[in-house]
Amino acid sequence: MGHVITRRLDVEVEFHQVDMMQVVHNSRFLLWFEKGRLALLEEVLPMSWLIERRIGAPVVLNHCEYRWPAVWGDVLAVTTRHRLLERYEGRIEFEHSVVRRRGKLELACGRTAIALVDLDRRKLLRELPPDVWERYGSLR
Repeated sequence: MGHVITRRLDVEVEFHQVDMMQVVHNSRFLLWFEKGRLALLEEVLPMSWLIERRIGAPVVLNHCEYRWPAVWGDVLAVTTRHRLLERYEGRIEFEHSVVRRRGKLELACGRTAIALVDLDRRKLLRELPPDVWERYGSLR
């Protein structure tokens, strides 16, 4: 595999997301990373499927490099990339970029990783079920 898949979503900075200087709080970027990650994952590991099979997907790494502030009224493009794995080794990693659409300025970039856990046994899954692996491999 090794193919990189990319998904992009647009978000608009809303009034309730900013402080009195009209600057977005830093934690909001991690929430945008999560939206991008979940949009991509929903194609392979829908939350309904995970819940039904009692599998958790905890975040094991969150990293964000803040370059410029986002401000009230900005329209942002959140891009999430994932390099398809040759085989599952206990974690799935994502790269993120948040760009102000006006001016194409990258405001932040970062990485996220999740693990898959059997919730009943509290054990890390070491391999993906065959039907999931097949769906995963068909991503483009």
